[in-house]
Amino acid sequence: MTARINRRALAASLLSATAVPAIAADPALRGDDTARLSDHAALWSRMPLPFTPAEAWHLLSPATQAEIGAAVIGMALADYVSGDMHDAADHFHDDALRGDCMEARDALLNRISDRLWSLFPDLYGPDGDHPPWALDSGFTS
Repeated sequence: MTARINRRALAASLLSATAVPAIAADPALRGDDTARLSDHAALWSRMPLPFTPAEAWHLLSPATQAEIGAAVIGMALADYVSGDMHDAADHFHDDALRGDCMEARDALLNRISDRLWSLFPDLYGPDGDHPPWALDSGFTS
């Protein structure tokens, strides 16, 4: 007996799994006029990278960009709620929530490097090895 794949159902499930969730019609955003993050272009130009971090971002699929972007926003939000950057008087009263946020922030921070490593072997190297650009230029031994 051979199994038949319902291609429409498969396509619909794949689309729903990678879809960006709907946002409120008028989200409370500050706009795009806030201070920009540095791209550290001078630092990256000192290394013979195969592509810049900004170029690497554009090599990712929209679904992966959304995953990583949500993780970064989640890390920052969890950091805020954890209260590590606030005086004790400004902490959230729910210590269990604060602790869960600390764990989530740390888990995301620790996991994001592994995720990026798997996505960019040309930048970070294959598992257990250094990338060719680092080996060829004497940065590693």
